[in-house]
Amino acid sequence: MRVRARTRKQRANSSSNVKNRRRKIGKVASIAAADEQRYGQIAGQSQRHLDDQLQRLGELNAYRQNYTNGQGLPSAVSSVHWKDYQNFRDRLDAAVAAQQQIVQDCERTALAHRQHWLAKRRRVESLERMIEKYRAEESLDEDRREQKVLDDLPKNPIAGFGASEE
Repeated sequence: MRVRARTRKQRANSSSNVKNRRRKIGKVASIAAADEQRYGQIAGQSQRHLDDQLQRLGELNAYRQNYTNGQGLPSAVSSVHWKDYQNFRDRLDAAVAAQQQIVQDCERTALAHRQHWLAKRRRVESLERMIEKYRAEESLDEDRREQKVLDDLPKNPIAGFGASEE
């Protein structure tokens, strides 16, 4: 099988194709970057919501701890007071358990949002690497064209180079 050299027209078309590919990938990359930024904002909101829920859980646990330890019920407590105390402590325990469940749900949601954002981020980085590759290819093609023009200048008598003066 015979390999033939690329003609000038083929090289020009190749350079044009690289520019077109870079431009198209650039558009896709800008859309992907906007998408990544949106997912980043969602992940940030999800993390802030998780932080808020963790703070509420901490406050509930602290209140429950203070209520349980700090009440210091006198030794002579009526059965009604004791029952109210136990009922309130049971409701606090239920509130803490419910808040723990909310925190777990928020953690799962925040993790999912973070993973989506990271996937979008990797896609943007991949597209940016591809664009950089096309830029380098384009620059190399441009350098080759310039070198070809410089190499052809001495051969071209019209340009005033290489023509013998009589």
